[in-house]
Amino acid sequence: MNSPRQNSLTDTSNNMATRIAFYTLGCKSNQYDTEIMKKESEKRPGYRVVSFGEDADISVINTCSVTTGADRKSRKYIRRAHRRGETVLVTGCYVTLNSDVIANIDGVDLIFPNSHKYEFRQVLETLEKGYTGIIDDREAINWDLDSETIGRDRNHTRAFVKVQDGCSNNCSFCKVRYLRGPTRSKSPGKVLEEARELGDNGFSEIVLTGVNLAEYGAEGLILPDLLEELTGVKEISRIRLSSINPAGITKELLDVFQFSRKLCPYFHVPLQSGSNEILDSMERNYTREKYLERIEMIKKRLEAPTFGTDVLVGFPGEGEDDFKRTKEIIEKVKFLNLHEFRFTPREVTPAANYDDRIDSTVKKERADEISHLAAETAGKVRRRFEGKRLKMVLEEPSKIIDGWRGYARNYLDLHLPKNSVEERVARGDTVTVELERAGDEFNLAKRPESLALNRSP
Repeated sequence: MNSPRQNSLTDTSNNMATRIAFYTLGCKSNQYDTEIMKKESEKRPGYRVVSFGEDADISVINTCSVTTGADRKSRKYIRRAHRRGETVLVTGCYVTLNSDVIANIDGVDLIFPNSHKYEFRQVLETLEKGYTGIIDDREAINWDLDSETIGRDRNHTRAFVKVQDGCSNNCSFCKVRYLRGPTRSKSPGKVLEEARELGDNGFSEIVLTGVNLAEYGAEGLILPDLLEELTGVKEISRIRLSSINPAGITKELLDVFQFSRKLCPYFHVPLQSGSNEILDSMERNYTREKYLERIEMIKKRLEAPTFGTDVLVGFPGEGEDDFKRTKEIIEKVKFLNLHEFRFTPREVTPAANYDDRIDSTVKKERADEISHLAAETAGKVRRRFEGKRLKMVLEEPSKIIDGWRGYARNYLDLHLPKNSVEERVARGDTVTVELERAGDEFNLAKRPESLALNRSP
């Protein structure tokens, strides 16, 4: 640690609770980590968690560094918290390689690595002792996922459960393996314990998340084995997967999906590029043919699955033919959700030194074209479900209509008018609906008149 603080921030001897707020950038794994820190805060006497933007004494910015845009946004929220006069703590992936940069931002009081999120009570204790600066523990990148679990997720109706962290892939454009460390997994017993506790606390739906879910493996079990175990947790009625690489789409995985209706048939499978030459340069370890083979396997084995993906445009050497091949796959698969990114060189990655860079204007044009194509194909997917009955979990009041917003098992985003449900329904209830109209702005659902309220999954 560096120098002592001029004034002690926290006086736990008085009756005034110290208000602590969190802002999270980036992936579901980062969001899960924030829940760990909130839980740790509440275990330490004298702290109360408040929403970011409320009056707070401390703000914790949980940063992301997967893109230059994420770095920029992280700095933005650090400065925002400082302008409000709050004590500012910074953690997350941006810290791992750029702690000195963050330390030079006005108003940053304490910087700590990803590993210390799981020891957040000790971080607060360090702050209380009056120290500022950087907790530098570069050897602690391989932290134990079994050390902490969550019992609730304050920001979602569905709860994230991180079962894996780190990555052993060597994608030439990606910093994640440098930021999150080697691949490792949470023990099956801990995952089941966490799922039961979340279910007991009212979370009927969980989302399994990780940096590379396809690499899950603990105590001789792989991801399909873990899913089979989780389907037996009676407190949970829905189980989703977050992003999973093509290697994780296996016959064994789909066997479990066919076995249980608890598993939701939505698969977010990153593509990045439809060109074999670009995929090889990215070191993605699959071809366009192998990718499409995995998608077709899902379609043949499961009823009406939907898909999401990530696409990276403007990778060094990406020509018009390479870009065309990416568009061909988007048109063929018809993704319900697609996230497009423009390549930016990231320090420490091999691709940062690749020649044949693509002009920024071309990258923007390609990103815009992908975005328009994705919107068009997603509309076709949504319209396929018009007139179909779907199970919808009521998640929050709709901001578009007077009613509810929620999701079907296939991750279709639905809005249901208030007069379509009984007054006694509550957040987290499951109702049977019919998709009345799939629109560009929102998907309007209605309750089939023949059905009474259905709270089952």
